[in-house]
Amino acid sequence: MKPIKSLAFYEQWHKYRLETEWLQRSVTQVLGSSLSDDAKANIMRYKDGPDGWAARGQALHDVVEKFLQGEQLVFPERWTDWVDPLIECELFENCEVIATEYRLCDQRKSLGGSFDFLIKHRNGKIVLGDVKTVSSQSAARRRKPAEEQLGAYAAMLCDHHPALPIDKCVTVISAPNECKVIEQSVDQCLESWVDSWDKYQFMLEKW
Repeated sequence: MKPIKSLAFYEQWHKYRLETEWLQRSVTQVLGSSLSDDAKANIMRYKDGPDGWAARGQALHDVVEKFLQGEQLVFPERWTDWVDPLIECELFENCEVIATEYRLCDQRKSLGGSFDFLIKHRNGKIVLGDVKTVSSQSAARRRKPAEEQLGAYAAMLCDHHPALPIDKCVTVISAPNECKVIEQSVDQCLESWVDSWDKYQFMLEKW
């Protein structure tokens, strides 16, 4: 799938630019704005370091992208227990890759975002997916699907690629020695995104 013309992502700032216009927000920022201060502090507490969630997430997202693109996998050995079940996931067996780490935008909302993968499953269904990593199998059982996030990507995909149907959304949860896939309807994810955007807009108005 061809990239959106004139859309660029600057990883060092986590900012998107469309032509000469810097987009004001990302999907991650919109969804993170509803978290409590305690929740934000708890997230940041485990972010950094070689075993933090930031390093783990980066490593495993790189693995998924390279695996789907048929490239050689190179990753720190500490993540082997996560990688093995992830690349053996039934979802990816004999699938056709449409896009990975694909940049999207909504100019009206001044919004940017990137989804992890879009594939054609071996059953012929088009699947939009997001990968989440957790530290344990018990955390995998508690992890909720990324429905608002997937809804945002689905909405922007409909804008830019209206002829490309999405049959379902999935959250792939990567844990040590386990990979869990949560399926959701596209409509459910779109509705959740609309609700989240409305709450974000209401919060901005209160400011």
